[in-house]
Amino acid sequence: MKKFDYQKALKFIESMYDSESGGFRSVPGKRPTLYGTAYLSLARYYLTGEGISSETRSFMVNCQDSETGMFIGPELRDWTPQENAKHDREHLLLHLNCAAIPAALQFDVPIRYPLKFAYRFRELDYLKSWLDQRDLRDAWLEGNNLLFVGQLLVYLRDLENDPTAQNALDYWFNWLDSRIDPKTGLWGTDGFCSPFVAMAGGYHQLLVYYYENHDYPYEKALIDTTLALQHVDGGFCPSGGGGACEDVDAADILVNMYKKIDYRRAEIRVALRRLLPTILKSQNQDGGFSYKKGIVQSHMGIPDTVAEIDQSTAFATWFRIHTLGLMAEILTDDKSLSELNWKFSSHLSMGWRRSWDKKNKISLVEKIQEISPLMYHRIRKILFPAKRIWWKIYLKFTA
Repeated sequence: MKKFDYQKALKFIESMYDSESGGFRSVPGKRPTLYGTAYLSLARYYLTGEGISSETRSFMVNCQDSETGMFIGPELRDWTPQENAKHDREHLLLHLNCAAIPAALQFDVPIRYPLKFAYRFRELDYLKSWLDQRDLRDAWLEGNNLLFVGQLLVYLRDLENDPTAQNALDYWFNWLDSRIDPKTGLWGTDGFCSPFVAMAGGYHQLLVYYYENHDYPYEKALIDTTLALQHVDGGFCPSGGGGACEDVDAADILVNMYKKIDYRRAEIRVALRRLLPTILKSQNQDGGFSYKKGIVQSHMGIPDTVAEIDQSTAFATWFRIHTLGLMAEILTDDKSLSELNWKFSSHLSMGWRRSWDKKNKISLVEKIQEISPLMYHRIRKILFPAKRIWWKIYLKFTA
């Protein structure tokens, strides 16, 4: 099996640095972006524990708007999506800030201005109205939105010492608690969306649950649902081939649940082992990662993030490296992962995780417990092509 080449990954990260601005590109050959700067600075930190240069620090500082407190990078400063776009400007700005702010906090970049753009969410009347507008038919999109608000309320509470932010966060949790489907442990599967869409969305708000140690009583249902979504090829994209978002969404859930309760742990380890080759196949010769093999890539339509088929990008590289780091905590016997002294983000965000005792090693008994599920999935993978062929024959003769 192909191994993770972290030295090449570091070379790719350095190749994306723009010495004139101090920022990093999202895509090779394009101008630096705040997204690229946040993602690749964090990716390098995960692998090495290194900080950022004074030039990168200045690049990030200069992206904060003095009136609103928003961080607005070059990629959004002079471009806006079309009217009625799925990822509208508000979504993109919240998304960017929830990537940039935790990166700034991680590297002690001064946040010079109050986060005034987030103040509306601490007002309970506004928050209630905003939450009631969430459409769980697209739980994946809404999961992002819900995380953004949860993150911002935590930042207002912890950074600006705003007591009203905790009241709003309590309401945020109550709203979500009342809408979990106990059968799946997710939001939206009670008549609005598929388990896959719910899983891809639920990953996001669950980060706030973990960070705040908020009670979540549906661990077993969540594990069952997530394990059932794994494709025969090992990834978590329903059409096969995995995907940087899809795979981290599932892996993060499984790793966090593995740490919380002793339930189907051997099957979780097997699921992570099956996922590993899918991730490693997406590492390119330049050391970076593509989102998914065989597709043109774009980070929510932003022109500065559009990449060619299979091209390495900042977003995919950051997310893939983070996923490998998560898996390394559980797959302690995989030398290609365990040889690295992984670091993680300290502040609530995609890229954060709760610490895990490094003394937790996989025992011989646990290895033996993996044999049965491993054999099952290997046989299933062998039979999968034959199943597709027979299905095509059946359709041909019954059409």
